[in-house]
Amino acid sequence: MFDYIDPLILPLGFFFFFCSVIGVIGNVIMVICTIRTKRFRSPCHLLICATCIADLLHVCGQFPFCVHLFGNLTSSQAQCFYILTIPIVGFTTGGPLILSMGIDRFIAVKFPTKYRYYQEEPKFYVLGQLAFPLLYSVFFLVYGFIVRDTNVKNQLVCSNPLSLNGSSFQMFTYSSAVIYVAVVLVYSAVYLMLKSNKASARFKNVFRSILVTVGFVLLGWVTTTTANTLAFVVTSDLFTIQLIQMYAGITVNFAAASNVFVFYAINSEYRSVIKTMFGISLKGVMIFEPSSTQTVTKVAPARSTSQPSIMFQKSSLTAAARRMTVV
Repeated sequence: MFDYIDPLILPLGFFFFFCSVIGVIGNVIMVICTIRTKRFRSPCHLLICATCIADLLHVCGQFPFCVHLFGNLTSSQAQCFYILTIPIVGFTTGGPLILSMGIDRFIAVKFPTKYRYYQEEPKFYVLGQLAFPLLYSVFFLVYGFIVRDTNVKNQLVCSNPLSLNGSSFQMFTYSSAVIYVAVVLVYSAVYLMLKSNKASARFKNVFRSILVTVGFVLLGWVTTTTANTLAFVVTSDLFTIQLIQMYAGITVNFAAASNVFVFYAINSEYRSVIKTMFGISLKGVMIFEPSSTQTVTKVAPARSTSQPSIMFQKSSLTAAARRMTVV
């Protein structure tokens, strides 16, 4: 049935198609959660939403690959760049956005009083956090355009790794490695500070969700970066290099598609919002949205043994500085 497809590439087509469908649905759910839920308008949740949008754009880049692969189609590298311009924005902003989330958590732990102020006026703070990811992406869009291969004789099956040609993709790979080293350092610092701080359960819950997601992404990018770097060392055959790059992308795409599952499994707030979105009854659960001066009461189901039935969180400015209730 697929005799025209190289047997080494065929499994990639099935994986990337189903992974991308799941990734699109899952990340759209995460974005809708942020839009519909007032308590998800804090800087941290907005950055989580931005990361999900980046992952959504990233996985969308696999659909042209599937169309080319199963349709027995090819394009020039320049055409591939144009086709995947929007997905390029997604996969180039992913790493910087994870770093921005880590910096946000670092500020929240290290400077809780100041961070409380940022929560009241999040617009400019969030824009400031998004500045580096956007500039980073624009740089690679411009650089990728400059070094694109316009020779129509060089045909390829369009995919995310091939949308950036030659030196632009290598520079992206090496700069991503630097960014993820910074990610490890920032998140390690936040983790160590949380060990010695009496942070609220809500804060730790959000950070734990982010940390698991970051763990998946780090594993994916370490695998991808290593494979992409070694590909140019172990062989000079262009097809083999492209094949290595595409297989190396499996872990990254898996991470990009996993956001909704991680947050649903670990974060009770996202879980309750997602259940409500799909009309699943939340018997025995009452969640009151916090204001800047109110006490928040959460009543959990009587059958739950992992959490106390009633939890009180003071959210005044003084308590925020002392107990880290900000998220």
